[in-house]
Order: sequence, then structure tokens, then C-alpha cells
Amino acid sequence: MNRAVIFDLYETLVTENHPEWHSEVPPYERLGVTQDAFDRERSVHYHARMTGKFSDYGSLLREICRACKVVPPEDEISLMQTEHLTAKARPFERVDPRIIEMLQTLKRTGYRIGVISNCTYDEIAAWESSPLAEQVDVPIFSCMEGIAKPDPAIYQLACDRLGIESDAVIFVGDGGSDELNGAAAAGLKPVWATWFIETWPWDWVRKIAGSTHTFPRCRKISNLSSLIDSVI
Repeated sequence: MNRAVIFDLYETLVTENHPEWHSEVPPYERLGVTQDAFDRERSVHYHARMTGKFSDYGSLLREICRACKVVPPEDEISLMQTEHLTAKARPFERVDPRIIEMLQTLKRTGYRIGVISNCTYDEIAAWESSPLAEQVDVPIFSCMEGIAKPDPAIYQLACDRLGIESDAVIFVGDGGSDELNGAAAAGLKPVWATWFIETWPWDWVRKIAGSTHTFPRCRKISNLSSLIDSVI
């Protein structure tokens, strides 16, 4: 095998777009802080979260409380941590069968399969028990490696572990975290996957189209195999 496809994880292989997976009471209310403050602190700590600087969701919540000068409600944080783990496991419990079929097709036709995900430890706690794990040859999780997309180093790390030169590797993702441009900078061939983000209740496709429109777009899971054969 001298070619590979590397996938983003969230909104590419699994989706969080399901009404059952979102709490009715927003987390900032449960902590006793404003939404603006909560969103600001999550943004400030984005890179630290993705590169494993926070051990779990609870540690982030405590940091938000500290920054907002609020006494951490420990009982509530403990409950929120448990709920967070449950919520992050659910996408792996409902993997779309078309995704598994697509990965199996790619492997039968000679592609090695990788994953690169910007994620926290909590977000991939259920990975090993998911049906995706046995289909993926090399999973790369930013929290474990200390680097995150769009840093070219994380794409090169995946290529090295797959044993494939970057110019023989396709990267497939929904475009978040500027991942497609990062892949291109690392020498991979990006494909913009919109099969899940087109189902979201807001227009995420239009929001990121400015940085993704130059790349081949795949709107249906069933079309990916034929598209990447033409791209490679």
C-alpha cells in the first residue's frame, strides 16, 4: 500500500448534530458566569485544550470559574463532567453505517486509513469501543501529541506513522480549524467533506466556504471513493 486517506473525525466520520446530545441548561448558567465570559475563556484556552493541557472538562470549568472570579461549584462541575463524557461518547455509539462501508471500500482498494482530530481527552474516551477504531490504521489525536491542526507537523506525523509520502495522501475534512489549508501546506491533497455539516441547523458551509471553496467538495459519503481516485 503506497497511498492513504486521512480523515478528520468530528463532522467527517461522526457527527454531534443530534438534539438529544445537547443540554437544555447551558453550561455558563450552571457555573454562574455570563455567556460572553464562558465563550471568551473557552476560546482563549482552545489551543491548550486541544493539545492536552487540560486533563478533563472539569479542569477547564474550574479555570473558567477562576478567570471569572467565581467559586467553582464542585458538585455541579462533577455532574457536568459525567454528562460531558456521556455526550461525547454518543456520536461513537451511532456511527453512520455508510461511513463504515466507505472506509471498508477504501481499504479494499488499497488505501491505508488515518485520522487526525483536534480533540480533548474526554472527546475521544470512547474511541476504542467504537466501530471506527478497527477500520483506522493510524489515529492521531491532538491532545496526545501536543500539536493541533492546522500545524503541518501533525499531518507529517500521520504520514510518517502510515509510512506514506505526503503527496500520496488525501486529507478529508469538514474544514474546521483551517484543516484543509493546513493539509495543503503539508503537501497532502485536501477534499472538503460537507455531508454532515450540510445537515446542521445553521449555515456552517457558507461560513467557512471562503477558506475551503478551492478544494474538491464531496457532499455524499457514497461519492468519496470515486472522487479521491480522481484526486490522487
